[in-house]
Amino acid sequence: MIEYVLTDEQVNDMIDELLDWSVDKRRGSPAVWSARFDKAMTQWDEMHSGTRPPAYAKIGPPPACFKGQVPPIYEGELGNTTVSCNK
Repeated sequence: MIEYVLTDEQVNDMIDELLDWSVDKRRGSPAVWSARFDKAMTQWDEMHSGTRPPAYAKIGPPPACFKGQVPPIYEGELGNTTVSCNK
């Protein structure tokens, strides 16, 4: 197994790219999109628990019918926090 380190900026960039995938592209990639997204969000949570990555800013607020609580978007500086990963 290879271990590597990612910064929070790199993880945010991965999430940003995944959020750009169209719904059709997500549906056409059997479990690829969801596996990558789940892994990236887990990595983000390890670094900045209780927040969403800045990439979420482009999505906007949840619809009015949403009754849950949405974590705040992280507003700190990116690039200074790392997470170890295995491949």
